[in-house]
Amino acid sequence: MNTPVQQLQRLRRDLAARFPERREVIEGALYALLSAEHILLLGPPGSAKSALARALAQAFGARYFERLLTKFSTPEELFGPVSLKALENDRYTRITAGKLPEAEIGVIDETFRANSAILNALLALMNERLFHNDGAPTACPLVTLFGASNDLPDGKELEALFDRFLLRYEVSYVLRPSSLRAVLTAPDPTSPASLTMEQLRAAQAEVLSVTVTDETIDALLAIREQCKAEGIVASDRRWKKCLKAARASAYLAGESKTSPEDLSLLTDCLWREPKERPKVARVVGKLADPVGSQALEILDAARETSARVSALQLSDRRSYLSAATNALEEFNAQQAKLADLAKSAARRAKQAIADATSEILQLHTELARIVATGLRIGGAR
Repeated sequence: MNTPVQQLQRLRRDLAARFPERREVIEGALYALLSAEHILLLGPPGSAKSALARALAQAFGARYFERLLTKFSTPEELFGPVSLKALENDRYTRITAGKLPEAEIGVIDETFRANSAILNALLALMNERLFHNDGAPTACPLVTLFGASNDLPDGKELEALFDRFLLRYEVSYVLRPSSLRAVLTAPDPTSPASLTMEQLRAAQAEVLSVTVTDETIDALLAIREQCKAEGIVASDRRWKKCLKAARASAYLAGESKTSPEDLSLLTDCLWREPKERPKVARVVGKLADPVGSQALEILDAARETSARVSALQLSDRRSYLSAATNALEEFNAQQAKLADLAKSAARRAKQAIADATSEILQLHTELARIVATGLRIGGAR
C-alpha cells in the first residue's frame, strides 16, 4: 500500500497532467493543504483557478463550497440564511448547512469584493477557524480557502484579508500550443476521490514532525535581511508561517528534515505586488537554491524566446523562419546548460532541472515542427 506522501506525489503528477503549465501552482496548493494555510490565485477569468481547487476537493472527497462575490453579495450567500424559527425566540442564528462554515475546502471567487458585512466573519473563519453564530463561536473544519481574483485588493480595509493568504500565485492563460491542445481535447474531469480527508489530516500531523534544521533557519534569516534591503518587508507571523510551509515542502519531497531548498516557496509568499516577484525570486534563489534558481532562469529565457518568435509568426515569414532557426539553436544550448547543472545538483534541484529540460524540449519540438511545415510550404511555392 502506498504511503500518504506517495499518494500525494501521485496526485501532484495527475494534476500536472490535467492542468498543463500549472506545476508551481499545484505544488503551492498542496503545500497550503498540508500546512492548513490559504492560497490566492490572481489571473484572468477562464484560467482554471477555481477548477484546480475543485479538482483538489474532489481528490480528497472534501466538503466543498464555492461562491463568486459581487459588490451586492450578502453574508447569507457565504454563511447561510437566518433561521426564522430562531428569530421567533429572539435569536439571530444562521443555518450554515452547505455553506462556508461547514466546508473543508472553499473557493471565494473575486475575493476582494468582500464588503464589511462579510469581511469580519471571513477573517475570523480564515484565521481562527471560528464562525460566530448568534454570538457563539463555532469551530469550523476549514483546511484551506482558495481566493481567486482578477485584481489585487484596492483599499486598506482589505489588507488584512490579503495578508491571510500565505501563498500567492499569478495564473495566466496557457502559452504553449501543445498545452492548449491538451486542454481542448481533455474530457471533463470525473476522477473519484484518491485520498481521504483523514489521510490528509494524518499527513498534516506528519508534516509537523519534520525537523527544521539550523541551516534552514539561517537561510531564512539571510533571505529576510536581503529582502529588507530590497524594500520587501513581511510580518513576523508571515515568516513563521513560511517555515511551516517549508516543512510541507520537505514532506512532499519525501524528506524527514528541511533544507534551504525548501525555502524556494518563499518566492510566492513574500511579494505584495506581482511586479515584486522577480526581485524576490532572485533573493530567494540565490540564498535557498542557487542551482534550481539557475535552472529557472534558463527556463524563463527559453519561454521569452518562444514568445518572441511566436509574435513574428503572422508577420514577415522570412524574419520568422530566421528567428525560429536561431531559437532552435538557443534551445539546444539551454538544454546543454541544464545538463551541466544537473551534474552538481542536489536531489530536489535535479527535479527542477528535469522539469525545465522537459519544458524546453517541448518548446523545441513544437517550434521545429512549425518551422519544418513552413519550409515545406515555402518549397512548394
